[in-house]
Amino acid sequence: MSATRTIVVFGSGPGIGRSVAQEFASNGFNYVILLARNHTRLHQDKTAIEKSCKDVKVDLLTVNLADKASLKETLAKIDLLSNDIECVFYNGARVAPSTLLEFPVEEVELDFKTTNSGLYLVAQWCIPKFQALAKSSSAAKPSLLVTNSILYKNPVPAVFSLTLTKAAQRSMVECMYQTYKDGGIHCGLVSVGGEVAPENKALNPNNIARKTWGLFDQPKETWALEVEILEG
Repeated sequence: MSATRTIVVFGSGPGIGRSVAQEFASNGFNYVILLARNHTRLHQDKTAIEKSCKDVKVDLLTVNLADKASLKETLAKIDLLSNDIECVFYNGARVAPSTLLEFPVEEVELDFKTTNSGLYLVAQWCIPKFQALAKSSSAAKPSLLVTNSILYKNPVPAVFSLTLTKAAQRSMVECMYQTYKDGGIHCGLVSVGGEVAPENKALNPNNIARKTWGLFDQPKETWALEVEILEG
């Protein structure tokens, strides 16, 4: 396995995305590529990660996950930065109220693009790389980990658009888990059971990041589909 361990975070930010990057950096990942729409926040994330973890390189790229052309262009840029990626963390979603039957269908489609179409394009890009890595290194744990929720079993009408897109996303990741786990690739879900806030006991960014690392670090023979995180 390469001396450089790389994680790519799609959907960085001051909550889960940044904390997951910090957690992986503190556990031996020495190259972090952060992606988000907001350039200013990306720089804030970079500063926070570099302060908390020594000897880590952080690169930044802006991307609109709902824009196919933007995403494909950005994936090509990542290829120029690294050809040795061990983990991809997909944290893209739009969390906002959506009143049933009043929310415009165009906005539902936009949510689907961010949560599902974007993830599908990322999977098409990274799974072949992971297949090659799995064959070349028995020590590596090629992983595509995705932030999800428990909305598939507890729908919330006030955020129905998020509910339906997250349910669809879960189905996609479960299909990838079943398809690729025997080939040495871990596709998994970080199922966050409610609103995230720093003051929460379980549903805080740092704990979610620790649970994400735990999912990644499982022995290959016991790889699970998901880790579910609940406050109560």
